[in-house]
Amino acid sequence: MPITAEADKPVAQTLEKLEAPSFQRVLKNRNFLLLWLAQLISLTSLNAANFGLIVLVNDITHSVLMAGLAIITFTLPAVPFTAIGGVIVDRLNKRLILWVSNLLRTVTMLLMFASLLIDHSNLAPLFVLALITSVVGQFFTPAEGASIPLLVGERELMPALSLFNITLIFSQAIGFLVLGRVVATIFPPFSLQFGSITLNVHSTDMLFVVIAFFYLVCTVLILCIPARVFHERHLEKSVDDVKATADKAWKALWTELADGWRIVRSNRLLYFSVVQLSIVGIVMLTIGELAGQFVQQILHRPAEDMSIVFAPAAVGLIGASVLMPPIARRVGKMRLTAIGFHILAVGFLLLAVSQWVASSVGPMHGVTAVVMLWMTVLVLFLLGVAMACVNVPTQTIMQEQAPESGRGRVLSLQFMMFNGGSIPVLLFAGVVAQFLGINQFLVLAAASLLLFCWWGMRYVRKAVKC
Repeated sequence: MPITAEADKPVAQTLEKLEAPSFQRVLKNRNFLLLWLAQLISLTSLNAANFGLIVLVNDITHSVLMAGLAIITFTLPAVPFTAIGGVIVDRLNKRLILWVSNLLRTVTMLLMFASLLIDHSNLAPLFVLALITSVVGQFFTPAEGASIPLLVGERELMPALSLFNITLIFSQAIGFLVLGRVVATIFPPFSLQFGSITLNVHSTDMLFVVIAFFYLVCTVLILCIPARVFHERHLEKSVDDVKATADKAWKALWTELADGWRIVRSNRLLYFSVVQLSIVGIVMLTIGELAGQFVQQILHRPAEDMSIVFAPAAVGLIGASVLMPPIARRVGKMRLTAIGFHILAVGFLLLAVSQWVASSVGPMHGVTAVVMLWMTVLVLFLLGVAMACVNVPTQTIMQEQAPESGRGRVLSLQFMMFNGGSIPVLLFAGVVAQFLGINQFLVLAAASLLLFCWWGMRYVRKAVKC
C-alpha cells in the first residue's frame, strides 16, 4: 500500500512549526527549563541503572537467562502500572509526585549500592530494588508529561512536547552507551576499611552512587519550581476519592483493552501492524539480553563494553529512521517491512557465523580480533537499519488504520502486547541461549523472523483482496 502525499502533510506541518526560535523561546521559560533538565537527567539515570544491572548480572552469573530476568524486572511494571499511574497522577499534585519519585529512586539506588557492598554476588535484592525503581518510574513519567501544559503557554506547547520526545531518545543513548562506561573508567576498583571490616567496591558499583546523586539533583530541580504553578482546581479531593478513582480505572482498563482488541481484530492491516511493531520491540530487548554474553564469549571483552553492541545498532536505527519517509514513498511500506525482516534474519545468521568463526579460531589476537570486532560492528549497524525499515513504516500503518476515536485504546493495547509478550520471549531466549548456545538461538531467531515475515505478507495480501 503506497504512501500518499496526504499522509505526509502532518509531518511536514509539524517540522515547519519546530523552528529553532521555538525551542529557544520555550527554553527561556525557567520553570520549563528546570523540568526539562530533570527529565533529561532522570531518564539518563534510569537507562544507566538498567545498563549497570545487566552488566552486573553478566559479570556475576555469565548467564543469558539471568540477563533476560534483569530486563524483565524493569519492563514488567509497565504492564499493570502505566494506566493506573496515569489516573492517580491526574488526582494528585504533580510537583509532589515528581520530587517524591526522584527521592525514592535516590534511596533505591543507594540501597543497591549497599547491597553490593554487603554481598556482591547476591542478585535477589538488586532485582527487587530494580522492580521498585521501575514501579516508581511509572508515576514519574505521566506526572512529568502532564506538568508541561501547566508550565508553558498554548503557543509553546508543541515545541515543548517535541523537545521532551527528542530528550527521550537522547537519554537512552547517553544512559546506555556513555554514562556506564565513563563511570567504570573513572572509578577503578577500590577498598573501604572500617575497623576489621573490608568492603570491596567494584567499578560498576559506583555507577549506582552516581545515579543516586543525579536523582537527588532532579529532586532539587523540581523543588526549585514554584508550587503555585502546579496548582489545579480539580485536585481538591480527599484521599478516598483518589483511591476510588484508581479502583475504577483498574476495572475500566480491561474494558478499554477489550474494546481495543475488537478494533484491532476487525482490521487486518491494523492487527498486522500492532503485532509486527510488538515483534520489533521484542527483538530490541532480545539484543540487549544477548549483548553481554556476546561481548564476553565472542569478542572476549568485559561486559562493560556492551556499547560495542548497542552503539552501532542505535546509530543504524536512528540514522535510518530519518531517511525512512522518502524511502518508504519509493519502495512502499509493506515491501520495506519485508526487506527489513529479511535483513534482520540475515544479520542474526551472520552473528551466528561470527561465533562459529570465533570458536574455530580459538583465542583471538591481533588482526583476527580486529576483523571480528569490525564485522560485529557492521552487522549490528545493519540490524539497526533493518529495525528502522520495519519500525517506521509499521508505525505509519498503525496510525493510518487506527480509527481516531479508538487510537488511544489501540496504542495502549500495542504497548501492553509488547511488554507482556516480551516476558515469555526473553525467558525462552535465555533458556535456549543458556543450554543450547547463542549460536543455536541466533539461527532459530533468524528462522522465526522469516516465518513471521512470510505469515505477515500472506495475511496482508488477504486483507488487500478483501
